[in-house]
Amino acid sequence: MMMTPRFLLRRLNPLLMMLMIVASVAVAQAADPVEKQSAKDRPNILFILSDDHTTQAISCYRGFLKDHAKTENIDRIAAEGVRLTNCFCNNSICTPSRASILTGQYSHRNGVLLLDDPLDPDAVTFPKLLQSAGYQTGLFGKWHLVTRPQGFDDYKVLDRQGRYRNPQFIVPDSDELEEIPGWSTDIIADLTMDFLRDRDKSRPFLALCHFKATHDPWDSREPYQSLWRDEQLPEPSNLYDEYENRAEPSRRTTLKIEQINQATFPHTRLRNADWREQRGHIYQQYVKDFLRCGRVLDENIGRLLDFLDQEGLTENTVVIYTADQGHFLGEHGFFSKRFMYDESMRMPFLIRYPDRVPKGQINDDMISNVDFAPTVLDLAGVDTPDSMQGRSFLPNLQGETPADWPNAVYYHYWQHLLHRDVTAHYGIRTKDSKLIFFYGLPLGLTDYPATPPEWEFFDLQSDPAEMVNRYTDPQYSDEISALKTKLAELKSRIGDRDSDHPEFSSISQP
Repeated sequence: MMMTPRFLLRRLNPLLMMLMIVASVAVAQAADPVEKQSAKDRPNILFILSDDHTTQAISCYRGFLKDHAKTENIDRIAAEGVRLTNCFCNNSICTPSRASILTGQYSHRNGVLLLDDPLDPDAVTFPKLLQSAGYQTGLFGKWHLVTRPQGFDDYKVLDRQGRYRNPQFIVPDSDELEEIPGWSTDIIADLTMDFLRDRDKSRPFLALCHFKATHDPWDSREPYQSLWRDEQLPEPSNLYDEYENRAEPSRRTTLKIEQINQATFPHTRLRNADWREQRGHIYQQYVKDFLRCGRVLDENIGRLLDFLDQEGLTENTVVIYTADQGHFLGEHGFFSKRFMYDESMRMPFLIRYPDRVPKGQINDDMISNVDFAPTVLDLAGVDTPDSMQGRSFLPNLQGETPADWPNAVYYHYWQHLLHRDVTAHYGIRTKDSKLIFFYGLPLGLTDYPATPPEWEFFDLQSDPAEMVNRYTDPQYSDEISALKTKLAELKSRIGDRDSDHPEFSSISQP
């Protein structure tokens, strides 16, 4: 597929691209000895990726909706493995996050900054490397990376975002879409199990099962559609946030629940109601839809786990469950994602591997989605190429966190005002604090107007809900100064250079 001019302009410089290609070839060559190992010496890998399935909607994370989420099958993975509590994406929007998961690179490095940016077909990804190492690879469900999947022996992926009812799939060697009658979540699980059932049993497998759920329009099927029909579900403590102690971007955005597009999401509205009444009224419909959609998802994850048991695959199969980002479920009065606030940037991550991962553990190390690819490669005994910017956290899962493990993660949302009027921003999050810089420039990526630069700083120990911006509070001045230095160092280390964007010269820098 031909790349767009904007994508080509952002491609890596020729020298760096050449180094990446050399590295990928070296890794593929190095994989030859791995291929000579018997299949039983290498684990199978089932990588389950959902869409927007935020931790607040997963009962083992014990959020405010835990009594209604009841994701017992996802919880089973946590009970039989490790649950991460500080796992974050670096860009909370579907396409960029998925590109980072596959490539182990930040958005500025893999070229997928915006929702419609294509993943370079020549990009080095963990499925390609595992395929080169002898794994049988399959992908089923949501892809959403514009170009066709590469590195898979078989795939059926949804056309763009896909639909819940009677989904249409892009299939290999055909320009025609294949429509499969039924419910998307059920079908994607079925396709994954068909791939595993028909696999070459002399080889280990990598199966990517990528559900559309729980992306909007948050649809579900029976027996879940009537859940909580006459019940009021709990509200987040900051549902009625008025943004009095925050920077302008929170007031500017149209992510407020009462602003959900009625044509797209046909919830009922109250007549002659003020914003508070309307927000509370629509919230109940929205959150019920989201959780019902999650119930169908959890049911199918149970089917996948049962299938592994029935096939005798459980002991030698790594099962990973994650989502491409988080999602607001009414916190700050928001729906959707994009912002660097925790509900949006935090990802669920659960992993089970009886042979090498302890049972029923919780890990709170700072993990980024660029770390996923190196970790999967490490589990498979395949070296991580230099092109990947993440780092394997397999030692962390085994209770042996390296002494030099990063204590902060980086975030950069590039889509300035492009969707829901969210201001472009980047920042740093540690365990105790968060610093966000809303630089408010389109950086040549969109035609929207610039907005004044603003900062937000949150003390997550005293203010975990991120309600009060302490950036101008004198008692935090030293901490903010140190965090700015740390942010600049992190940006430099990963290569997100302001010099690549001359527009930055007009605004105050960290």
